[in-house]
Formats: sequence, structure tokens, C-alpha cells
Amino acid sequence: MPLLDLVTEATAGGVDAIYLRDAGGSIDDLARTARTLRARIGDAVALLVNGGPPAALAAGSGLHLRERDMTPAAARAALGPTLPIGRSVHSPEGAVAATGADYVLAGHVYPSPSKRGSAPLGPAGLARIVAVAPCPVVAIGGIAPGQVTEVIQTGARGVAVIGAIVEAEDPRIAARALRVAVDRALQHYEEEASMSAEIIDGNESSAVEIVVNGKLISVFAGATVHDFLAGKRMTDAMAIVERNGEIVPRAEYGDTPLQAGDRLEVVHAVGGG
Repeated sequence: MPLLDLVTEATAGGVDAIYLRDAGGSIDDLARTARTLRARIGDAVALLVNGGPPAALAAGSGLHLRERDMTPAAARAALGPTLPIGRSVHSPEGAVAATGADYVLAGHVYPSPSKRGSAPLGPAGLARIVAVAPCPVVAIGGIAPGQVTEVIQTGARGVAVIGAIVEAEDPRIAARALRVAVDRALQHYEEEASMSAEIIDGNESSAVEIVVNGKLISVFAGATVHDFLAGKRMTDAMAIVERNGEIVPRAEYGDTPLQAGDRLEVVHAVGGG
């Protein structure tokens, strides 16, 4: 299936982040493809590229770094405060060194055809990365819908896949199965972890009630969308937020106050590409 059609089907199925990787092409070619993809998928889907800050700036997209690339802090200095930055990591030590990233992509978790000859992390290895990572962890490597719950129980905030969608007979159905599995696993994890504990101790007048993904919760008066996400251990770059039926631009999360009665739909990233 052509790339544009594949991405269209995947995002229609629920994928909300695309990592466009081109190992051999020019920055101009990568940027041209990224702009074409952006026109097709719209602004609600996060788009990241490889190739360093020049490629990300040319594409107007986020940047994903390999573990051996520049530090996230150096990339942030080049890109400014708004574009998302991710980094691949393969060990707890790599995760610790990812300070400044909006997320880390940790793997491979399970045996994967693209990683032959390399031992997988397994859920226990993934959990060790989650425990020390300075930002949300997205798991990658041999992940199918039936393994999502086990992955999310480690504390990972999402999954990224290649073959599970690219090689599927129907990429949209495959993406939807992953989307449903991730959302259910995250909901269960958050309930177990009492992640609706924004209720403020003391005077209830200091809190306002809002509805998040159909659940009534309390947040402190004056909280912004960014504050809410931070309380959930999510960075702005790894969430799409709809407030009262309208998508909130990521650049405005910190300037968008939550008001009593607001209805939020918050979607965690699940990447594909």
C-alpha cells in the first residue's frame, strides 16, 4: 500500500503519532514528504522525523532522535520550545540520559523481525526503563494488541508499531485494535493508580469539577490543560486534548485554563510508521 494511503488508514483507525524515517534521502525530500503527509492527516496527529533539527525545521514537524544522536537538550536549543522531541532508548542508562525529551521510545520489548540477534527487553526490562525515565515512555518492538495490557502495566504510556499495521491485511482495522487495547489498558492502569487524585485536600472551594473522558474529576482552580497533563505524568507533546468539542493547539496548553463544567477528551499517543 502506498505510504500516503497507509498513513491515512492508520490514522483513521486511531494512530495519533507518525514517525517518518528516511535513512538515505535528502532533507528536502523528507520535508516534502512530511508536508504531504501533514496535508493528508491534519494537525491532530503528531508528526516526527529523523535527520536532526534541520530536517525537523524544514518539515515543520517534531524530531525523533536515535540514542547515539545529539542530546534532547541540544535539539531543544535548536528547535525552540514547541516542537516535540523524542529519543530511542534501549536501557535504563539510556533513559536517564534522555533528559529534555518529551518522550522516550523504549525497545525492543518482544522479539521482532527487525531486531534479529538482539535480546528483547521483556516487560521487566521495560519496567526498569519506566522507573528511571525523565518523561513518558512509549514501548516498541513486537507488540500486538494481546500484549498491550502487559506493556501498559509497566507504566508505559503508549505503544509504537511498524509491522502490526504495515503488514496487516487491513491497516485501519489493525490500528483500531491497537487503539482500543491501549485506551482500555490505560484506563485500567489509571484507575488502579488512582490517577483522578487531583481532588484538593482542604477547602473544596479551591477546586473545580470537569469531565475527562466521561469521568467527573476535580482540579485545582486556575489549572491549565498543561497542569492537568503534568498531573497525569504526560507531556504536552504526547497528548491530544479536545476541550468542549474543539481541539486545543499544543502551543496553547499552558495558556488554556480549565473551568467548571469543561469536558475534555484526552488521547494518549500511540505511534505507527
